[in-house]
Amino acid sequence: MKTRSTLLGYALIAPAIVLLLVLLFIPLLYSLQISFQDTDLSHGAPKWVGLSAYVDSWKNGELWKVGKHSIVWTVSVAFFQVLVGLLAALMLNRKFPLRWLVRVLVLLPWVLPGVIAALTWRLVYDSQFGFLNSLIAKLGFGQHATDWLGTPGLAMFSVVLAAIWKGYPFAMLMLLAALQSVPQDQYEAAKIDGADGWRQFIHITLPSISGVMKTVVLLVSIWTFNYFEMIYVLTGGGPVRSTHIAPTYIYELSFGHFDFGEASRVSVISFLFIFLISLILIRQMHKNERN
Repeated sequence: MKTRSTLLGYALIAPAIVLLLVLLFIPLLYSLQISFQDTDLSHGAPKWVGLSAYVDSWKNGELWKVGKHSIVWTVSVAFFQVLVGLLAALMLNRKFPLRWLVRVLVLLPWVLPGVIAALTWRLVYDSQFGFLNSLIAKLGFGQHATDWLGTPGLAMFSVVLAAIWKGYPFAMLMLLAALQSVPQDQYEAAKIDGADGWRQFIHITLPSISGVMKTVVLLVSIWTFNYFEMIYVLTGGGPVRSTHIAPTYIYELSFGHFDFGEASRVSVISFLFIFLISLILIRQMHKNERN
C-alpha cells in the first residue's frame, strides 16, 4: 500500500519535474556550455575556449560598468519600493473616508503591464511635450526643456523613479497585510504605558512585520535585478550605456551582436551573484528567526 502511494506521488509530480527540466534546467546547462565557447560570428565557427573566456570577460571594462549599474539600479529601486510601500501601508492601515477606493487606485501601477507603464513614463519625460517639464515650468523653475532620458547624469535617476512607481504597490500590499495581523492590544498596552506613536512603531510595528519585510526585500531585489522592460523601453541602455544593466546588456549581446557566448557568460555571472545574495539574505532571515 505504501509503495502504491509512493508511486502515485511520483506520478503526480512527474509532469512538473519534466516541465522544469525542459524549461529551466536544460536551458541552464546549455547556457553554461555556451559560456565556455567563443560564438562571435565575426570569429567564424564557435570554438571551445574554456575558463579563459571568463577571464577575458572580467578584463573587459564594459562588464564592470554594467555590474556597477546593476547594483545601483537594484539597491535604489528595491530600497525605495519597500520604503514607499511601507509608508503607503501605514497610511492605508488607518481608517478614513473612501479608503477602499484609495487602496484600489494605488494598486494600478503594479497591475499595469510593464511596457505600458514604461511608455507612459516615456511621455512624462518627453523633453518637448512631457508632463514633467511642463510641471517644472508651471512651478516657476524656468522653461528648460530637460532631456531626462537623453542625459547620462539624469537617465538612471529617471528610470529608477519610474521603476519605484511601478513596483511599490506590491510591497505596500504585503506590508499592509502584515500590519493588519498585528494584535491591537499591544498598541493599547503601549498607550497605557505612555509610548508615543514613534515608539510604538519602533518597538511593536517593525518587530511584528520584520519577517514579511525581509521576504519582500528578497523578492523585490531579485525581481528588480532581472527587470528588463522598464529600462529597455525608456532608454535601451543608453545614453552612452549609462543605464545598461545585466538583462539589457545580455539582450544587446545576444540579439544585437549575436555574441551568444559573451551573453551566456554575463548570464551565468548574474545568476551566481543573485544566487549568493539570496543565500545570504535567506540565511540571515533564518538566523533572526532562531534568535
